[in-house]
Amino acid sequence: MLVFVLSVGLFVRVLWMANLHNVAHLLAEVGPLALLAVVPYGIAVTLDTAGWASILRGLEARVATWRLLGLRLSTEAVHLSFPGGPILAEGLKVWFLSRRFGIAPPEGSASLAVKKALQIGSQGAYLLTAAVAAGSVLGKDSVLRPILFGLGALTTLVSVGMVAVLLSGRVAERLWRLLRRVPLARVQRWMIAREVAFMDTDQHVRSVLQSHVPGLVVAFLWILAGWFAEAGETWVLLRLLGVNLSFAAVLAFEPVVSFARSAAFFIPAGLGVQDAGYMAFLQKAGIPDAVNEAAAFVLLKRFKEIVWIAVGWILLLATRARTRERVQAPAPAASEAQRASS
Repeated sequence: MLVFVLSVGLFVRVLWMANLHNVAHLLAEVGPLALLAVVPYGIAVTLDTAGWASILRGLEARVATWRLLGLRLSTEAVHLSFPGGPILAEGLKVWFLSRRFGIAPPEGSASLAVKKALQIGSQGAYLLTAAVAAGSVLGKDSVLRPILFGLGALTTLVSVGMVAVLLSGRVAERLWRLLRRVPLARVQRWMIAREVAFMDTDQHVRSVLQSHVPGLVVAFLWILAGWFAEAGETWVLLRLLGVNLSFAAVLAFEPVVSFARSAAFFIPAGLGVQDAGYMAFLQKAGIPDAVNEAAAFVLLKRFKEIVWIAVGWILLLATRARTRERVQAPAPAASEAQRASS
């Protein structure tokens, strides 16, 4: 709770630095074009979802990307709305994969474990590519380039380590043994009943990593494209505000802010962390009226998130209603038997 309060305070501090009357004027000049702010994020999520669909195909679970996108947007609302939202969202994805598409939890969990490894690896490639691309716009004394290279190398090593651990085929088993030690009878009964599912998850992870390499390369490229689409979103929003930074200049800071937001996963939507990061970088970019422009930019970013959170919750509630109806509906054979007996 304290962390959330501090993050809200940091967000308020960012806005407090600006002249809100001037910020309102900047946003009024954008006008209805502000609706364009929601488009790049939709593209980024679609690209990331295409990567997930490619991983699922390696598990012989074929789901159309557009159908998987509905699930992804539904859980994204939870991801952005709550402290620790990413963890809650992962559990919901497994549940919806089972309920909506008949994909057993071991396969669903395996797809998410592999996706997380590819996501971290692609973020490493994104950071390293940004470090090279931003070289033309960063001065020799800038510390941003070494930071980009350092974060890129770190995330790449973490990804390689994750893949190595997943290939060992004992991650879920070790997690099961750890949870099995919880001194609560209900938890222990739950774990005993799901021992086979945990072991199956390890088997599916190792299988897809070993036998679906071309598909994983495709998934990696889709997810990597999603990272660059996020940078494209920042570039588009700045253009809407009349800030003419080059895409290379955006790549000098956007990946660092993305990394900070990912690291602060326990804060809803990186509140405060993301906003302070953009304010700091845009102030150093040398743009006119930087504080007010940065505040307007931050508000556009948050407007975009509010729209997608609303879309996600609508989809989530609709999906839950359809799932409940499907579960409660009697099977055709059972219905006929009931009519025959009557």
